[in-house]
Amino acid sequence: MSCSNDDDDDDDNSPNFETAYAISVEAPSERIVGEKINIVVSFQVMNGCGEFGRFIESGNGLTRIIEIEAKYEGLICTMNLPIRQTTYEFTPNFSGEYTFTFKSGPDLRFGESGPDEFTTVTVIVTED
Repeated sequence: MSCSNDDDDDDDNSPNFETAYAISVEAPSERIVGEKINIVVSFQVMNGCGEFGRFIESGNGLTRIIEIEAKYEGLICTMNLPIRQTTYEFTPNFSGEYTFTFKSGPDLRFGESGPDEFTTVTVIVTED
């Protein structure tokens, strides 16, 4: 009889990442160049193990398209659909009207493969 201390079974506990959708987005209406913009984003995860993973950004200049990636870690998870909150931070270098567009889900009228829906907020950035 022998025992093995190999942790090869830990692969089942590695984190899983999936797109999560913004439910609400709260942003200031104005900021000054160089002043951090904090946008509070609420999103839903698919079970109690779901947490914020990261933001995936595209766009440039005054326009940003932002997707939320949720991280699921753990083997025993509650089967609820909790709402989580996180803050998206951005520091503008130029004045202008900044547009932040957060993916908020697929348009379910077209099924799972329908076009994506978005929630957009605009922040006016001035010199001072």
